[in-house]
Amino acid sequence: MDLILGLQVPTGGAIFLDGVAFDEWNKNSYREKIGYVPQDPILFHSSIRDNLLWSKEDSTEEELWEACKIANADQFIQRLPNGLDTIVGDRGVLLSGGQRQRIALARAILRKPPILILDEATSSLDSESEQLIQQSVDSISSETTIIIIAHRLSTIIKANRIYVLKSGELLETGNFSELIQKPNGYFASMFEMQTGASLRK
Repeated sequence: MDLILGLQVPTGGAIFLDGVAFDEWNKNSYREKIGYVPQDPILFHSSIRDNLLWSKEDSTEEELWEACKIANADQFIQRLPNGLDTIVGDRGVLLSGGQRQRIALARAILRKPPILILDEATSSLDSESEQLIQQSVDSISSETTIIIIAHRLSTIIKANRIYVLKSGELLETGNFSELIQKPNGYFASMFEMQTGASLRK
């Protein structure tokens, strides 16, 4: 993760972005192209509006609501007494986990970053909140490169390419259909263990 975010440099090999070695990129310019949603997002003890504007402080009201709509956060925000001006409490304690995560997603996509990283972003959510986040991701997948780090394998079924890592080692790669059909495959075994469903023919 730190390599993708440009916080560390590889001790061996090289990282290329759009065919250009990472060393040749302006690091600040590169990081501005990334939206990041962690498992436990940090929300400030302020309003929803202020938390969103932290990402892009010159955003218009229309842009704020557009990001909230894409993140499936608009409806619950509209039901709050003060809407976007509702205070969320320290670290968003006054909101549910799903609501915090959707605000974090809205904040990340407000800048319309070319790259969006979801780092276990749905691992602690209930199924309804997870589904809403997944719908949001699907809606922007055509114009955004989305990198999902996940242990809950049901969240990456639609991924174009899946890389299976264990203890820092790349074990398998392919799309969901390819990996689930792989004889004695690690991904297939883990998926069956998590879901109780065998999809191998």
